[in-house]
Amino acid sequence: MNAALAVTAAAHGAVVANHVEVTSLLKERDGAGVERVRGAMVRDNESGEEWAVRARGVVNATGPFADAVLQMDEPGMAEIVAPSSGVHLVLPSYFSPKNMGMLDPATTDGRVVFFLPWEGGVVAGTTDTQCSVEADPKPSEKEIEWILAEIRRFLSPDVKIRRGDVLAAWSGIRPLVRDPRAANTKDLVRNHMIHVSDSGLLTIAGGKWTTYREMAKETVDRAVAEFGLRPLRACQTEHVRLIGSHAWSDTMFIKLVQNFGVDLEVARHLAHNYGDRAWAVCALADRTAQLQALGRRIHPLYPFLDAEVRYAVQYEYALSAVDVIARRLRLAFLDAQAAREALPR
Repeated sequence: MNAALAVTAAAHGAVVANHVEVTSLLKERDGAGVERVRGAMVRDNESGEEWAVRARGVVNATGPFADAVLQMDEPGMAEIVAPSSGVHLVLPSYFSPKNMGMLDPATTDGRVVFFLPWEGGVVAGTTDTQCSVEADPKPSEKEIEWILAEIRRFLSPDVKIRRGDVLAAWSGIRPLVRDPRAANTKDLVRNHMIHVSDSGLLTIAGGKWTTYREMAKETVDRAVAEFGLRPLRACQTEHVRLIGSHAWSDTMFIKLVQNFGVDLEVARHLAHNYGDRAWAVCALADRTAQLQALGRRIHPLYPFLDAEVRYAVQYEYALSAVDVIARRLRLAFLDAQAAREALPR
């Protein structure tokens, strides 16, 4: 989803930079002598190059890293993010029916556990534990064992689920937030929050994937007002489709089989994950000698093609093997051992 949003934004005129980090904010005094944020110094973490980006206003939409940018603006400002770790496990597909999942809101300690078919396997989670903010969070064995223990309560007594059945485990950070201007700053905001500092830094924090368009609309509308922008029209997000959705249909995979000769599993995967971009992926694939099938799988157990690696680099801003194997193809999130075996290619 992140990659699709970035590519869609680029198609509408945005400038997108990957692996670029804000190192400081640039300020200027306005006509009234008040310091205003007017840009940022950024660093390319691949090359080390640094440069200034100047703007009429700056929006801080950095998820769990929001406090780091806020404190560049106001050193010593109280933190607004209350980071929470959510751990997920992936298990073999035989632990769950293909089209059925389960959610239990009454676990042994009151947290919610779900158990759902996902990308040919089963994803189980999640925890909700206070954590520190880091770029590469990792699940603890304690969290993994807690999820497995909760799942065991719902499986048939003759089905044993073991630590060795876990194909992959990962942790994400939920950026729960506190309103710094609320009477009680200990209370967490249940949804998202927009905060504008005295120098005009606009921060959007909290929220969730299911409300990202509403969050974006509210943020841009606020930016228009705060930065004195003059939009040509009202927000268009309700009418903007993500890249890949324009010519997609639920029978598109059949055309991929007929036109390119990919096998059925690969065709379903490409249509489901790329939409109409699947045509571009197939155009980058090599024909193999065996039955003139299109493309080589990067691992025999999964439907990911070598052409997807090329596509990720050429069209989705991938710069490293981790970008591809984890953040684009997601093989690392499905099967850690399979990802390690695919890396030498």
